[in-house]
Parts: sequence; structure tokens; C-alpha cells
Amino acid sequence: MLDDLYNELVSEGIDDVKIIGINGYQYIDDSYECMICDPNWPCTNCDGPIILPWTQDVDEDEDGDGDVWEDWSATIRDFVIVGRNGEELARINLTYNNPDPDSTCGENYETIKNLILSFR
Repeated sequence: MLDDLYNELVSEGIDDVKIIGINGYQYIDDSYECMICDPNWPCTNCDGPIILPWTQDVDEDEDGDGDVWEDWSATIRDFVIVGRNGEELARINLTYNNPDPDSTCGENYETIKNLILSFR
């Protein structure tokens, strides 16, 4: 769904918004193929490969927690809007705010899109 949102923004001429996923350190050993819709993996939740970049959180300070998720107090499926200077502007958890435009009559999708646009 975030691929669709990103593509929609780009098609509207909005090129200063970027979206990236950060896999939590606690999930480092889990299968990620269906999360990123790997075309070489039999996933039932994908229409095709995703275009948005994904990266893996790490534990460089060796305290048992992922450094990015720990610094940002992130939980699974958090969508954090970050300003140009790296400051958190807003946070929405996508588990409770499904961005699928076919869910909730597209209300969550539009809310997330408008929130992104409000910080430009």
C-alpha cells in the first residue's frame, strides 16, 4: 500500500517525499521474502515486487536492541514522518490505521497522505 501511496505522490509531481522501511533487529533472523514481496518467493500477499527500499536495523552497541528502533522507540508497523532535519513530525501505527485504500473506504489512506503533505 505504501508503494501505491508513493507512486501516487510522484504521479502528482511530488518528488520531495521519500519512504523507507526499517526491519526491526528482533526480526533479523525471520524470513523477509514476503515482507518485501520477493518475486522469486511464493507469497500470497503480494501483487508484485515492492519499489520502496528496505534496510535492516542492527545492534552495534550490543545491548540486545536494534539501534534505530530503540532510539526512535519504534514498534512493529510504525510509520514515522521525519522532517528535513531528522526530527520526528508524526507517527502512525499501520496495524491500527490500515493504509489500504480499499479498507475504511480509503479514509486511512487519505489521512496518511494528507498528513505527509501537511509537513512539506
